[in-house]
Amino acid sequence: MRIVRRAFVNWLLTACALLPCVSGQAAPEFPNRPIRLVISFPPGSTSDLLARRLGEQAGKALSQPVVVESRPGAQGVVAARAVLSAPRDGYTLFLGTNSSHAANVYMVKELGYDPLKDFTPITQFTINPLLLVVNAAMPVHNVKEFVRYAKERPGKLSYGTGNSGGLVAAQMLKSQAGIDAVAVNYPGTAQAMSDLVAGRLDFMMVDPVVIRSIAQTGKVRVLGLTSKQRLPSMPDVVPLAEGGLPDYDYASWGGLFAPAGLPPDVTRRLSQAFGNAVGDPGTVKYLSELGMIATSSTPEEFRVFVQGQIAFWGRLTKEAGLAAL
Repeated sequence: MRIVRRAFVNWLLTACALLPCVSGQAAPEFPNRPIRLVISFPPGSTSDLLARRLGEQAGKALSQPVVVESRPGAQGVVAARAVLSAPRDGYTLFLGTNSSHAANVYMVKELGYDPLKDFTPITQFTINPLLLVVNAAMPVHNVKEFVRYAKERPGKLSYGTGNSGGLVAAQMLKSQAGIDAVAVNYPGTAQAMSDLVAGRLDFMMVDPVVIRSIAQTGKVRVLGLTSKQRLPSMPDVVPLAEGGLPDYDYASWGGLFAPAGLPPDVTRRLSQAFGNAVGDPGTVKYLSELGMIATSSTPEEFRVFVQGQIAFWGRLTKEAGLAAL
């Protein structure tokens, strides 16, 4: 009898260990440890500042720190691939952009991931328009004057490009304005800006945060904004669509992703925390000073947006003559 009783007790203890509901224990609530947010740009970059600002605010709402990790290289490919190898539990996130989740589909031969099938979209963060700027010596002060000036000098004007966004935006300008200008490619925007200021280039499409201090010196002149939505920190800069090119609308963007298969409840929790961070009035102002327009979305809305951007960039890269490397 004693042996039978001991066997029964052992069986009962084993059963309780295998059935958490019997013991009353439950899985820990998300999150219960720090969250890693991977970015594809170096420390000190605009993306780094964006990630740290939103991470700090979202971390307070989630009661866990959000640690920013930089994995630069190959237009976001390095960072994206690193995130895909992480567990699908919400503790590894990715600040994706139009490069990593749209342009790279057409510009990178061995991409190694599908922007939608391999990721869970969580929420959009920003819209990032560019500015059309010219060397101050050019006798034009608005978009219409610029187009007229360029048309009178076919093939004579030159412009610099330091990234795919600037290249595509300039190609759109040439196509919609019906002008002919020569592209000069640079390894980065900073080098191109130096030549624009020195008068070796005539115009550029460039990020607002890059050009603002230079424009204040009077060495370059801002003519227009690439997005139809105005930038709050530069309300007097007229969109190209209002300045004579009604169909012109271009902006890069950034948003939050996780590896595919993220549990729906974790997705919603992250979307709410980071969405509220984006909508904070102080953050809206902060991002505007960086040349960004704050915007957020539900996971479903963000997925539809990314799908549209993949198709949009397919047309843009084709028009710009960009080939996969």
